[in-house]
Amino acid sequence: LNSPKDLSFLQGTLIEYRCHKGYDLASPTRLVCQEDGGWNGTAPSCVPAECETPPSPEHGWVNVTDTSFGSMVKYTCEEGYELEGEPLRQCLSGRLWTKDAPVCRPVFCGNPGAIDDGTAHGGAFVYPEVVHYNCRPGFVLKGRDTIACQADGKWNGQKPRCEPLSCGPPKVPSDVTFKGDEYTYNQEIELRCQPGFLLQGKSVSVCQADGTWSQESPTCVPAHCGKPSQIPNGRVLGSEFGLNSEVKYECDEGYTLNGDSTRVCQSDG
Repeated sequence: LNSPKDLSFLQGTLIEYRCHKGYDLASPTRLVCQEDGGWNGTAPSCVPAECETPPSPEHGWVNVTDTSFGSMVKYTCEEGYELEGEPLRQCLSGRLWTKDAPVCRPVFCGNPGAIDDGTAHGGAFVYPEVVHYNCRPGFVLKGRDTIACQADGKWNGQKPRCEPLSCGPPKVPSDVTFKGDEYTYNQEIELRCQPGFLLQGKSVSVCQADGTWSQESPTCVPAHCGKPSQIPNGRVLGSEFGLNSEVKYECDEGYTLNGDSTRVCQSDG
């Protein structure tokens, strides 16, 4: 800065001070030449220009050694985060830093994918988010039900898998047999009784989602054919209708039997 006393100015002259690039006025000052030939104040001083210290980004920090004109600052992120933007900024005249401040974004692990017969819960796939896995009814989870996105951008384990639930071999009474060797969810077995006995209920049992068989207590009862129906103009002879029991048919006088005169109760009832 040059002092106004080094120059000649008329009364009422207004002067304004400015600093060279890289310097700022310590205080804004304007001086006026007064009637007595003096100025209404003293000349200000120019000090090195400085930028305000920039704030640290979330999940990161800024390395500041100097904030004067031309100085540089460097941005760094915490582990598990990546810098988006320029890592270096410079202090310019006007107390401004170059470019916009960068931000720290969480690292991306990628979509680990769905699993068969199950569902995945979690959609960000970034550090430190987790994904939870569940199986649909009738299936059980093999492996960990949760995996986490790590700071290195990798998942901390393999995703699990869903396997069909097992009901185990069915427990049936000694007089009941079953056919089938698959005991997992939705598989079927066929139940049977010994000859001369009939199964009470359905002959097929299904492995259910709760791990039980749909026919838990199958029962065999002796085959019984029931009383046969009467025939017009004739009669049925016999009062036993169990397995191997025999009934006979006779016609009234004046009628002839058309068909076998004897019927036997069979094992299928």
